[in-house]
Amino acid sequence: MTFHSTSVWFLVLLIIIPFLWWRVAQQKNKTGVTYTSSIDISLLPTTFRSATTWLPNCIRFLAIALLIVCIARPQKRFEKVQQNEAGVAIELVIDRSSSMYAHDFTIDGERVDRLTAVRRVAGEFISGMGSLNGRSGDLIGLITFAGFADSNCPMTFDHEFLVGDVLDTIDIASERAEDGTAIGDALALAVERLSSLNDRVKADSGNTIESKIIILLTDGENNRGDIDPQTAADIAAAMDITVYTIGAGTNGFAPYPITDIFGRTAMRNQPVTIDEETLEAIANTTGGKYFRATDTASLEKIYAEIDEMERTEITKRTYVNHVDMAVQSVQFAGFSLPPLLLIVFVLFLIDTFLRSTFYRIQD
Repeated sequence: MTFHSTSVWFLVLLIIIPFLWWRVAQQKNKTGVTYTSSIDISLLPTTFRSATTWLPNCIRFLAIALLIVCIARPQKRFEKVQQNEAGVAIELVIDRSSSMYAHDFTIDGERVDRLTAVRRVAGEFISGMGSLNGRSGDLIGLITFAGFADSNCPMTFDHEFLVGDVLDTIDIASERAEDGTAIGDALALAVERLSSLNDRVKADSGNTIESKIIILLTDGENNRGDIDPQTAADIAAAMDITVYTIGAGTNGFAPYPITDIFGRTAMRNQPVTIDEETLEAIANTTGGKYFRATDTASLEKIYAEIDEMERTEITKRTYVNHVDMAVQSVQFAGFSLPPLLLIVFVLFLIDTFLRSTFYRIQD
C-alpha cells in the first residue's frame, strides 16, 4: 500500500490521537446516583457496562484515525508487465555427407568427426552454454542433407526436443545411394520453410518474426540435387532471408578412419575440397557472411558471432494502476476489503448508537 504523494502529509495528524485519548481519560464521568445512606462506592459490584465504558471512546478514536488515513489517500498499486518479442526464425542446415567422417575436430582433447563437433556446438548455440547465450525466444528448425535434403524438425520453440531428440540423433550418410552434397536443394528447402512463418507465429504466440536467417554448414562442394546453390540464394534474397555460410574442416587433406584387412581402425589422410567461392557468393547475395571453421574452437567463435549479430528484441511495457482504498474495495491477501470511508461511516454509526442506548449518561 502507498499514499498519494501530495496527501501523505495528513498522516501527521495521527499524532494528536494519543493526546485526545489522554484528555478524555482525565475527565471523570459524572453520574447522578441517590442513596438513602452513606456507602463506599468501591464496594458496589462491577457491571459489564461500568467495565466497558472505554469502548465508545475507542470506537470513536479509531474512526477518527481511519478518517485521517482516508484523507491521506491510501492507494493499492497494481502492475502489469506486457512483453513483446520480435524473435528470429533460424533454420539450421547441416551437411551429413560421408566427408563429415573426417576427424579434424576435437572435443575435450579427443579427436572426433566433424558432425559430432557440429552437433555439440550447434546444440550449445540453441540451448546456451559457455560463451553462447542460447536462443530461448527464437523459432528454430533443422534440415540436414547429403545427396538429398531432409527436414528433420519443423520450426519449433521446443528447443529441448530439437536438441535432445533430433539434433543429437542425426548420423552421417552411410549408404552410397544417399551420399553426396546437395547444397542447392537444402538451401531451397530451408527458404521454403521460412517463407510462410509470420502468420503462424503471430497466431500461435502473439509475437512477430524480426528476421529470418539460415545457417548453412558444409564441408564440401555441390555435386547432387536439382537446384543450383546460387539460384537458391537468389530466392532467399528475394524473400528477405539472410544466409550465413560455414565451411567446416581443413582444406587439402583430412584424416579419415579406415578399417584394414585385420579389422583394425586407423587414420589415413584423404583429399578434401570446400567450395568456398560458392559459399561466399551465397552469403554475399543474401546479406549474410561466410565463415571458415578449421577446428572446434573456431566453430564455437563463429556461432558466437552469429549469436551476437542476430538477437531477439524484447520489449517490455509496464502498466501501473492505482486503486484509491478510501473509496474503492480492493483484493488484499486473498480477501476483499471494503472502502475505508465505509468502515469509518459504520464506526461512527456504532459509536452514536452505543452512546444513545447502552452507554447513555442520564442527566
